[in-house]
Amino acid sequence: MHALAAQAERGSDGAEMAVVPEPGRVESRRYDTVFDDALRCAAVLAEYGVRRGDRVLFCLPTSWTFVTAFLGCQLLGAAPTAIAVPTSFGRAAGFDGQVKDLVAYLRPAAVLARAAVVQASEAVTDTVFIDADVLQERAASAEASLQRFRLPSENDLAFIQCTSGSTGRPKGVMISHANLAANLAQSAAATGWSAEDTSVSWLPLYHDMGLISGIMVPVYTGGSSVLMPPTQFLRSPVEWLRNITAMRGTLAAAPNFAYGYTADRVRDSDLEGVDLSSWRMAFCGAEPIHPGTIQRFVDRFRPWGLRQDVFMPCYGMAEATLTISMSPHNAPVRVDTIDRTAAVTHGQVIDVDPGEASGMQVVACGAPVVGTEIRVVDGDGEPLGDNQIGDIQFRSPSRTVGYFDLPAETAAAIAEPDWWKTGDVGYLRDGEIRITGRSKDLIIIRGANYFPSDFEQAAEAVPGVRLGTVVAVGHRPEGGDSEELHLIVESYVPADQQEELRQAVRSAVSARSGVPVAQVHLVPRRSLPKTTSGKLQRAKARQLFIEKAAPAPA
Repeated sequence: MHALAAQAERGSDGAEMAVVPEPGRVESRRYDTVFDDALRCAAVLAEYGVRRGDRVLFCLPTSWTFVTAFLGCQLLGAAPTAIAVPTSFGRAAGFDGQVKDLVAYLRPAAVLARAAVVQASEAVTDTVFIDADVLQERAASAEASLQRFRLPSENDLAFIQCTSGSTGRPKGVMISHANLAANLAQSAAATGWSAEDTSVSWLPLYHDMGLISGIMVPVYTGGSSVLMPPTQFLRSPVEWLRNITAMRGTLAAAPNFAYGYTADRVRDSDLEGVDLSSWRMAFCGAEPIHPGTIQRFVDRFRPWGLRQDVFMPCYGMAEATLTISMSPHNAPVRVDTIDRTAAVTHGQVIDVDPGEASGMQVVACGAPVVGTEIRVVDGDGEPLGDNQIGDIQFRSPSRTVGYFDLPAETAAAIAEPDWWKTGDVGYLRDGEIRITGRSKDLIIIRGANYFPSDFEQAAEAVPGVRLGTVVAVGHRPEGGDSEELHLIVESYVPADQQEELRQAVRSAVSARSGVPVAQVHLVPRRSLPKTTSGKLQRAKARQLFIEKAAPAPA
């Protein structure tokens, strides 16, 4: 917020932020205009009763309304929380459950959303719903009073990040302004991000990578920023490349899947006029990084000016604000090939020839950013040396102050004195972290985290599915760029009705979560493995019914 005020003081010398709501239409504003619009939004939010210390739930697509209202909320001293916009409305889409649960959990003073969402929220009565278009109309004519805000202190909450993406009841990661400022400084130092840079982002603003790289770092450094809706990227990924070309973008971030998606979907005929020579850093994180995807992207777009050394693998999480480690820029991506059996069975890193069938490729995600420490520990919490696989922990001034209203969960995530348990597994080598897996059951699809229980509960509601006998797992097919959702379901329906049941399960899960189901595996009763206490064993179920059934690579 201090940086935003400073950028606004530059007036006509300041940089611009831009929103591209649809191809070919660019809406640009200088930082002084952004600041003024944010002040006006703050004034209107105050009229709705939002006060310092309150929480405000944002259910908005990428737009100027999101940007200025989000910043205005912070100027007011309230803590915004962004969530995904429902793709459809009504109970079948899980809207009631999602918003109702979030309102009950976060107890926001207001929910800011589009008219369609507001109209679908009649069942949610515990908060004020604000139509975003109405807020914008009132903000355009409001007198922005300097008395309605003061710059925040270090301990004030900057925002709350929901960790589970668009499904389920998430944990609210509380990020203070001190956490945010520390991580922005760390990211700028690690990348050389400056006022001369222009970032181009399609990432959703409810995702930590999209929020920080798309809005927060540009504001902090005084650089330019270009935001496009994720739906635009998914429909036509070449628009991302066209915006980088038109705006002379220098920085962009995306999960692994997006680079593979772009390389596969963009045709030569789409690339007329595309010039990627200005792109100096492509950050890759949020999900496991696959060397083949990176190389495929570079090879695909090198004829259009893409640098060979553009990629910067990185590692982060919402609990660190965003960035934990970053690879050095303008350096080759480092890949280890280690023995899979030794890694999984003994936690040992043994290098093997890249051509070995037992080899598992692991990408180096860089050294900790300045001020952050990483360690790898065994099951007893004792630190391990290099090339030993264990649980990854970090500590940093950017580390969350904890989960909102969840003291037990916060305490469980902290290893004394102040190390945070990431839930990921990996090893250190030459000061850089490598991620080999994760101890949590989270499913990561296209960079978004999902709780298996959300998919399982949706499937259990389908007639013909036995309650408590559904396992949801992520599985990355050979050569794939991201995990896919697989459901293993015990069923009692006869064989001639099983295809109909599969389709019903797919429809129910996708309607509730917005995530497509790659495959529904129907298995006989009492097939799913369980612990002695009766808990379903997801990892073992995946091994039994998916990995063993997967076709061997040619």
